[in-house]
Amino acid sequence: MSDFDPKQFFHQMPVSLLCKQLDKDETYANPACLALFSASQAPDEFLQSIDFFDALTHIPLAGASHPFYACDSENVVTLYVRVKSKTRNISCTVEGKRFSSPNSQWVVLHVSSAQENDVTELQPGSSPLANHLAFSHLLSSISSQLINVSTENLDYLIEKSLGAFGDFCGVDRCYLFKFSKDKSAMDNTHEWVAAGIEPYKDELQNVSLADLPYFEKIIKQEYVFKVDDVETLPEAAILEKEEFEREGIQSVLCVAVHLNDDLFGFVGCDIVGSAYTWREHDIRYLKLIGEILSNSLESVANRLSLQKVTRALEKANKKLAYLANSDGLTGIANRRQFDDSLEKSIQRGMRERKPISLLMVDVDHFKLFNDTFGHAVGDEAIQRVAKALDACCKRSDDLAARYGGEEFAVILPDTGCSQAKLVAEQIMQAVEDLNISFENSPTKGRLTVSIGIISETCTQSLSSNALVTMADKALYKAKENGRNQVVCKS
Repeated sequence: MSDFDPKQFFHQMPVSLLCKQLDKDETYANPACLALFSASQAPDEFLQSIDFFDALTHIPLAGASHPFYACDSENVVTLYVRVKSKTRNISCTVEGKRFSSPNSQWVVLHVSSAQENDVTELQPGSSPLANHLAFSHLLSSISSQLINVSTENLDYLIEKSLGAFGDFCGVDRCYLFKFSKDKSAMDNTHEWVAAGIEPYKDELQNVSLADLPYFEKIIKQEYVFKVDDVETLPEAAILEKEEFEREGIQSVLCVAVHLNDDLFGFVGCDIVGSAYTWREHDIRYLKLIGEILSNSLESVANRLSLQKVTRALEKANKKLAYLANSDGLTGIANRRQFDDSLEKSIQRGMRERKPISLLMVDVDHFKLFNDTFGHAVGDEAIQRVAKALDACCKRSDDLAARYGGEEFAVILPDTGCSQAKLVAEQIMQAVEDLNISFENSPTKGRLTVSIGIISETCTQSLSSNALVTMADKALYKAKENGRNQVVCKS
């Protein structure tokens, strides 16, 4: 047994092995492992470039969590990791344990691609049928999450879906691009990257399609852009090749996405490090993912459009309601809103037999004012008086309305005569403070108002017409007494 050579033993094994000699701190990959990672031509570079990441959290595995350390055990330890190397990056199942020979100690990792093992429910099996069934399961899971997705969760679920597809297919990046309205530029709106892969979403914004003419032509005409090896791109794709090399892309696959029969953008994936021959089912699967994303985007877009129309309609209805209930000149409540509010205020007051006060306000000698200064100045004066009245209505239930011409009304629910007189005096003072010059006024050298008040307890026998008639009589009394005063009838 002293002539036993562990490396030779590992070399002959048909499964992919990645080994580390503990006493010499040496690593070794057998031919099956080098083939798995397309590293047969440069084994040393491959071994020096290997990094391990947690396949789910994307956290680098180092120290005690590194597979060579975690699998340093007499018992088999199973891990699900992402192996990043200079040649290929693969999601892998790792089964490892300590291996002892007469002269050395090794930690041996059996590394197999997740695509060849049923690691999770969503990982495909080795046969075409198992692969198809696994993808159908994945598709069903993605569809169920996106079918009624809200606007707020759309971005998160799209990137989650891209990630599920990326993990399933073992690619390095999955992304969604959106074309501008004129289809001259594009934005990378969503992106998923595998562990250890550099994201480019932030850089790929407002990218001019004039800078990628070959790609633009293919994706817009054929709807599928497939490159197995960037090195084989034709001379017409020199700009595309430069961009792919900048991002480290070796293989790329993109499928157009349509929204309401219009070209929206494309969904794509790529592989970093080594070339990959895209298979027919890769294209078919990516098209299905694109259709699901398209349906979700279309559904959300239609909902947003409906919401926009609904909001516009609500805004128009509010405007119509405002116009229907507002005085065109002053902007305060009109006669229609006054009649409705007075009736409702009386009905509310009946339940608890509360009082209600109504003020009828008339601008003194307004015909003379109009004759003296003209209707334009008269309209401006009416507007200023209305604003002053409205400002004196402090409570939410108080209402100032233009009753007609130069006459206004103020509804004060749950208000007795004494409180109503205080409001009336505030109104008179507010109008006087406007200091609207009126030298010809028989009452005073500025514009003034007269106010009649009626205060009643709300009962079944009290009607809005009766309240208005009584307030009018009080106003008539104020005008008869010389104007520019308040008369309260309770």
